[in-house]
Amino acid sequence: MKASSGLFAVLLILWSGASTYWYVCKIKKDCDKQTTELVSNQNNKKEINPDAKNSTVKENSIIKDTVSVINNLTEKLSNGYTLNNFPKNSFVNSHIESDFSEFAENLKIYFEKNTSDKILITGFTDNTGSPQTNLFVGKNRAEFLKKKLIEKRIDKDRIKTSSKGQANPIADNATEEGRKLNRRAEITIINN
Repeated sequence: MKASSGLFAVLLILWSGASTYWYVCKIKKDCDKQTTELVSNQNNKKEINPDAKNSTVKENSIIKDTVSVINNLTEKLSNGYTLNNFPKNSFVNSHIESDFSEFAENLKIYFEKNTSDKILITGFTDNTGSPQTNLFVGKNRAEFLKKKLIEKRIDKDRIKTSSKGQANPIADNATEEGRKLNRRAEITIINN
């Protein structure tokens, strides 16, 4: 008798488990629903949305990225962001595109946060040619970069240009490598 009552108890437990599963999962279809976490907030029940949590993380990441972009660009501009490798006696530089595009995007972010700042683009040359010609070439290099920034949707009123021609070389003009480095444009920040 004890064996049959033990078997009956096991069968009863299995039957109740199976019938509960069948009722909850198959009839009411509650097994497939995802549960949402409820949090009490000042006697109000508030549903936690996992997407909201992810968007907060994304927003914090964007803010950190923006701060890092502004800090990096501020450092570059305070030291003078330099674009080298202008061809001799030319103000057009086709080698700057990838770095310059990133710089322009970062400059947009910088200008959004620093609404009164402007930039100064100064063109330089090597010492070949006359000083007057070098001033002209330097100015055209600066104007070339200004035009490129305007194409990237930077406000033209926030860009000033100048030329120093062959003045202030950063390398020795006696070598081709030095002259190549001196043919440049520098972008610096102007705080108003």
